[in-house]
Amino acid sequence: MPLALAPIVTALVIVAAGVSAALRGRASGTRPSVASLVWLTVPVVALAAVAAVCARGLYVGDSDGIAPLCVSALVAGTAALLRDQALKALDALAARLGVSRRVPRAVLAVVVLLACSAFGVLAIEVPYNPATLTALPRFALVEGLLVLVGLTLLYFLFQRRGAGVALGVALCLSTGVAQYFMSSFKAAAILPNDLFALGTAAAVSGAYVYQVNGDVLFGLSCLMVAVALCALVAPVSPEGSTGRVRGTVANLACAALAFVVLWAGVTVPSYFDDLGVEMKYWYALDYYERQGFLPTFIAVAQDLPIDVPEGYSTAEAADLEASYAETYDQTLGAEGSRAAAEAQFAGERPTVICVMNETFADLSVLDGASWGYEGIPFYDSVGDAVMRGPLDVSVLGGGTCNSEFEFLTGIPLDYVGDGKYPYSLYDLSGAPSLAKQFSELGYSTTAIHPNFASNWNRDRAYEALGFDRFLSFDAFDNADYFHSGVSDAETYDKVLELLEQDDSPQFIFDVTMQNHSGYDQGNIGDVSQYAVDGVSDYDNGRLSEYLGCISESDRALAEFMAELKKLDRPVVLVFFGDHQPALSSIVNDALYPDEDEFEHNLRTYETTYLVWANYDLAGSAQDSQVIETSPAYLAALTANAIGMPLTDYQKALLVSRLDMPSISLVGVRDASGAWLDPASDDELPTAYDDLSRISYLEFADKLS
Repeated sequence: MPLALAPIVTALVIVAAGVSAALRGRASGTRPSVASLVWLTVPVVALAAVAAVCARGLYVGDSDGIAPLCVSALVAGTAALLRDQALKALDALAARLGVSRRVPRAVLAVVVLLACSAFGVLAIEVPYNPATLTALPRFALVEGLLVLVGLTLLYFLFQRRGAGVALGVALCLSTGVAQYFMSSFKAAAILPNDLFALGTAAAVSGAYVYQVNGDVLFGLSCLMVAVALCALVAPVSPEGSTGRVRGTVANLACAALAFVVLWAGVTVPSYFDDLGVEMKYWYALDYYERQGFLPTFIAVAQDLPIDVPEGYSTAEAADLEASYAETYDQTLGAEGSRAAAEAQFAGERPTVICVMNETFADLSVLDGASWGYEGIPFYDSVGDAVMRGPLDVSVLGGGTCNSEFEFLTGIPLDYVGDGKYPYSLYDLSGAPSLAKQFSELGYSTTAIHPNFASNWNRDRAYEALGFDRFLSFDAFDNADYFHSGVSDAETYDKVLELLEQDDSPQFIFDVTMQNHSGYDQGNIGDVSQYAVDGVSDYDNGRLSEYLGCISESDRALAEFMAELKKLDRPVVLVFFGDHQPALSSIVNDALYPDEDEFEHNLRTYETTYLVWANYDLAGSAQDSQVIETSPAYLAALTANAIGMPLTDYQKALLVSRLDMPSISLVGVRDASGAWLDPASDDELPTAYDDLSRISYLEFADKLS
């Protein structure tokens, strides 16, 4: 039997039962009420919709997924037809018990609210979540309570009618189905910042094929059972106009109280922290599946606000930025080297390639001499870089996207907040963006990352930041793998391919993958073995494997730079590491015990960078000048060195770093080289406060 036939037959059965009841009632003078007939249309419409989906080939399951829907729809239709008799039976029960008619109806309403809360949770979770039945009880309870309060709000808002509760369960199903499509299309979770980009989502929605499976239909079955229960919920009509007014006001007051409870439940941050709701944004969908949609979504939403600098005003911040830009024009911008670079950039328009290499760091900074590690041979030998040096980052062992964010926007994470991931939390369309800046100069812009596009929400983040295109995992069919993914060399070949295809100036941002953890895979052949005293054999093995990965990255970089040297076009290469591996902290603890915690941690939040050009760069000695900095400054430093036009914000960054050469979530380095802890040090440079206002103006102020 065609799949569409079962829901059609079921719908016809329900319609026939309704017509029969109406005809019998007409003969006996007990026709079904209008409300009963309205409730009867709900399962009929649902079945008709499913039949249409099946007929168009958009259902990808089998009859096992349709059968529960047909049964639940019959239950809903039966409940609608028996609604009038059921309400009369409740009134008769009240009379026998000698209580008000409202009592049994209220008791039934409570039972229905509790049952529909469970069905609401299932309607949210089942369509997208294969782990629904294995979620921890505390998360299921929290989600159930949230749904219960929401349904209670709608119950009173609809004047104690079951229609409000049914609408609430329908909203739950809509949420689950929306997440199902997000999972299907992007293997991603719906995050709060997605609500700020509904227009963009609507604009591209027509490109997808909206197929549903048996899980979605099971969610619809949950709604049908809830409809059956809700059909039996109805208030006792108050007597007289005064009674109706009082009843309406009382119900609205109860709805307002439920709203207050719901609002409190979703806005108290410590509540969800205490329950253990957490989020690692690299693959948010995992956490939604483990913890439930609502608890996780709310926990993420609570993470959104960025602290407003004390005494902040938009006008004052704009004036401050203009003042810093003017200072740049009169100092750094007035130097002869900058003028020469500007003139050359205008004529040459070099292609700029930025490589953020996964977990690339020079662990010789961890007293490498004591355990026989001398550094990264080719990388360390580059003597003709425009600049190079330590890069003071905000993350360790993970959080790659935050190093990306700081580099591409120039916004220091210290002003956004610890534990926050802007790629996943915010709409970045209003943020400063290196990609947009190059686009305005007539460059084509490409982001590359050979992994799933949805990791760290990159597909949406790159679009918001203004990249013309994003080459993700799908662009690397049949590519060579190394360790944890597509090799560095393959991404470099892709960059060279882009250059070969287009002679015009390009900005390419390549985020590599091969060095991603873990480092106990044993899949890269024989590697040099290192042993740090006080570190376990297992962790020394991981250290050796990690350094083997870095050795391969070094080899691939050497080949890539050799190819860039051959090109008959000007190219600038910015190469940097996003963070050290997590195992660095184990090595650091073994080598430097009993240190001050602040100073101790700084060592593991340092990677490395270089800026190199394959042509003679005007105004630069190209002698690998060592400049220690941080990702938020790196793009502005590069743009200044190569003569690229600067934004006022970049000028402000460059002036700020004269007094504050590095800034990260870990600390702030002042002009003397001393590291300061913003959380406890009162001697921060004036630039720290000033830049907090300017960066808030450029980013957080545009999020509201």
